[in-house]
Formats: sequence, C-alpha cells, structure tokens
Amino acid sequence: MKTKLLGTALALGLAAPLAATAGVNTGNANSTWTIYGWQNWSYELLDFDDGTNNRNSSRINNNAANIGFAATLPTGLSMGGQDVNVNFQCEQFTFHNRFNGFSDFCNRNSKISLSGSFGEIMFGQWLLPHNEMVAQWVDPFYDAGADSHTSIMGNVGGAQGFFYNGSFGASQAFNRRQEEIVQYWSPNMNGFQFRVATTNAATTGSNGDNAVTGASGASELDPRIWSTGVAYENTLASGDNIWLAATYELHDEWAATQIGCDDSDDSSWRIAGRYIHQWGSGMSTQISAMWENLEYDIEGCASTIPLTGVYDGAGDLDVERDSWMISGKQTFGNGFDFRISYMDADELDCDTGCTTDDDTDASALNLGLYYTMPAGTELRVTYSEVDNEDNADYDFGIGGSGVATGEDVDMIAFGIVQWF
Repeated sequence: MKTKLLGTALALGLAAPLAATAGVNTGNANSTWTIYGWQNWSYELLDFDDGTNNRNSSRINNNAANIGFAATLPTGLSMGGQDVNVNFQCEQFTFHNRFNGFSDFCNRNSKISLSGSFGEIMFGQWLLPHNEMVAQWVDPFYDAGADSHTSIMGNVGGAQGFFYNGSFGASQAFNRRQEEIVQYWSPNMNGFQFRVATTNAATTGSNGDNAVTGASGASELDPRIWSTGVAYENTLASGDNIWLAATYELHDEWAATQIGCDDSDDSSWRIAGRYIHQWGSGMSTQISAMWENLEYDIEGCASTIPLTGVYDGAGDLDVERDSWMISGKQTFGNGFDFRISYMDADELDCDTGCTTDDDTDASALNLGLYYTMPAGTELRVTYSEVDNEDNADYDFGIGGSGVATGEDVDMIAFGIVQWF
C-alpha cells in the first residue's frame, strides 16, 4: 500500500509542473472577474378562446433567467487618454423543466472584445442592434417573458416572436440573438451612440466561398444579416430624461438559404422614443412609443414558404406589415409601480404569394403591478392577452403559449424578480 501511495505522489508531483505549463489552474492576476445573474420566475394561469371552445392550463416559467461570467483586463496600451481593455463574457440560461435541454454553455450574450476611447468591437453572439437598442427603453416588462414586446413587434406571427441563434434560421423573426457576429459599439458622442453588427456566413459553396446554391441551381447565395441603429439620450436640467432611436435590419439572402429559394431580402425599420418626467419624492412617469415596418421579398422558392400559413407556398412572396406600440410606467415612490404596454399589428399587405391577407391583424395588452422590496427583490402580478383575428397567430413573446391560428389567449402571472 505504501508503495502505491508513493507512486501516486510521484506521479502527481511530475504532473503538476506540466499542468501549470499547459495553462491549467492558472490565471491572470491582473484580471477582475464578475459573476452575475438574473432570476425572473412566475406562476402563470393561461386561458385560450377560439370563439367556440375554451381551454386553460397553468405553468411555471423562469423567463430568460441566466447566470454569467465577465472579465476585463487592461492590454497595456492606451488611446485617446484611455486604456485599451480586452473584455470577455460568457452568459447562459438557467432554464428548467421543459426548457432544460437547452443547455449549451455561453448560450446568451457572450463575447471577446477590445474597448477604449474608440468604442468597442466584439466577436461572439449577442442581441442584434435592431432589437437591443430599443427593447430595454420601450418595454417596461424587461423583454424577458410572455409579456415581452416580442409578442407582436418583430414578427408576423407563426409562434416565432423571438429567434435565438442558428446559422440559418427562419427569417421572419427580427428580435434576434445571433451567433457568429462581428459588432461595433460607438462611444457616447454628446448623447449620440450607434451600433453596427453583421453575421459570418458559416457555409461553404461549390466554389469554395461562403455561397450556397439557390433553388433553381442557377444562382449562388451569400447569406448575411446586417443590423444597425442610432440613439440619442439627454437628461434635462429639470431632471427629466428624453431618449430617441432609429434601427434597421436586413436579412440578405438569409431566408433563401433556409427554405430553398433563389433570392430573399427581408428588412425591418423601427422608430422609437421615451420620456421620463420626475415628480420628486421618488415618483416618476415614463411614456414610450415605437413604430415598426416589416417587409419580406422572397423569390423562386421550390418549397413552401414557412411564414404564418396564409401563403400559397412555392414561388414568390412580397408582403409587408406595419405595427406600433405604446407603453408606460408609473413609479409611486413607495416601492410600488404600475406598468402597461399595448401593441397593434396591421393586416398584412401582400402583393404576391398570399392566399389571403384579410383578418391577419392582432393586438396585445400587458398590465403589471410591481413591488420592490428595500433590498431590491421585486414581487409582481401581471395580466397579458393576445387577440388574434381569424387568420392571425401571434403569441406571447419569450415563452409562447402555443396559441392556434385565430385563437385568443390571456394570462395572469405571479412572479419574483431578483438580480445577483
């Protein structure tokens, strides 16, 4: 036994310097690491109504709950009087129950980047500017659960309000966290900031580049997403705050690679604004609004176009849709606040490829009463509904309900929110 123990000790002694040389169990003493998290759990009661039948269900959601690890390290260089830093972030969902198979590490906003007086440039996966530059400003419900603005904004139904990752995913969703992107964030320039992001097409075509063959075989596609936005924010002498933004996103030949078409150019515009008035004694009133246009132009498809189910499939599709949103938050200064958002989607305006665009409109309403405890924990009760016309199938935002075409759904939720 002593011989075995001595042999084990010698082996470990020899392995230790080798492990250190290889970088195992070592680190940079100058780096500062942060472990952070956000939990947003709710108990939800749902009711569905298709005009003839009612059904109901209940569930527990943890609404984009996550944990992350982040570090910043000076590079030793400086520019414009500021250090140039290297930044790393690895963030992942802490899903449970029916979602817990979605367990890839670093599956949320994750990056490596360089930052300084020039702004920040990153590689990785992140929310694209078209959505991220407006979401936290216009959505008082945190854009993180069934009461998210993504129930209507950024999609035309089909239960795809939020699209998460995927090299080639359904093009209809413009609320995206996208992998394999290069993104630039500008510094703050007298209240103005802008962002630009583009994807890397991770496909090799027959000619060895990032092209793929279209449906007819006569064209090669180079799929790419471009997303950008500009915002302005200013706090007035009175303490009131004003914020304005415009964002744009283009999916160039993205859908065509997914569904076997010769070409596609899908795009979206958003214009948004927010005003916060301070009343004093911790009371404030926040009012926000956003307008959005979506347009889908898809050509030469050999198979069904997978949008909301009101299209005749193969061939071409040319359709657009406008929508708008208003929201508000009233803070009372005693820990309580009231939140509201309302969204309305117009009927689709289809020039080519639709069986019908009638009765494709919908609306959504969210109401919430929140209480923030002295240490920061939030308790909340919310009411949410989505009203679909006969040929519409919009759903709740993140954490959809599986609503059917033409069916309405409403929900009462009781929740706890905590930051760590």
